[in-house]
Amino acid sequence: AVLAQAALWRLRLHTSIRSRRTSFLCPIPEDMARVLFAFAALVGSAAVIEQATGSSICGDDPTEVPDCNHEDLGSCGNACCVVEVWLPAAPTEVYVRLKEVLSSGMDGTFEYITGGDPNPGDDLRPYKISQPKPFQFIVQGRHNAPQYKGEDGDILDFNIAALGSGSSLRMFSLSRIHGALGDAGQNFKSLSFLLKNTQFPISTDFTIVHGCGKAIGVPRAVV
Repeated sequence: AVLAQAALWRLRLHTSIRSRRTSFLCPIPEDMARVLFAFAALVGSAAVIEQATGSSICGDDPTEVPDCNHEDLGSCGNACCVVEVWLPAAPTEVYVRLKEVLSSGMDGTFEYITGGDPNPGDDLRPYKISQPKPFQFIVQGRHNAPQYKGEDGDILDFNIAALGSGSSLRMFSLSRIHGALGDAGQNFKSLSFLLKNTQFPISTDFTIVHGCGKAIGVPRAVV
């Protein structure tokens, strides 16, 4: 639909230029300027959507794949990545959108996970948690790669807390297979790809909380 609308604007723009015989060296009429602005915005939106719906797999050559440049080594025993981002939406909306994109599979590699015994629900609001954060929802998923899928797929965990006029979304990915010291950047890539597909406007970059190639701190004794 976006690309079709962009094509319609392109046709209208071409027709307008031909009818007016306007030179690009001359001042652009106000109505034509609005068309140019709208067309540029549509093209930009299409590019963002195309990037978000590509493959979520870093593959054999991660250096050629966007967002695979945060390789982790052993931050959680196995490789892992924990990021946090603020989103301009209420916790309920974030939860619904997150569950939808996980359940959709996107590029066929993601799953929404529930079940087990016991099987607690995703909704934390009845517990009225206020510390350390006003947690509202908790979600689990899985990311599958060609060689590691199902029970061997990477574990994804999320929690959503109310924060100001929006929500704080904490995202976690762990390389599941035994002995996965390194991840070739896959854990960060999975989280980045997932967030882009929620289509929430992101005003700031991810904050890396732990792992994702971040230097491991010096251990401290617990008293």
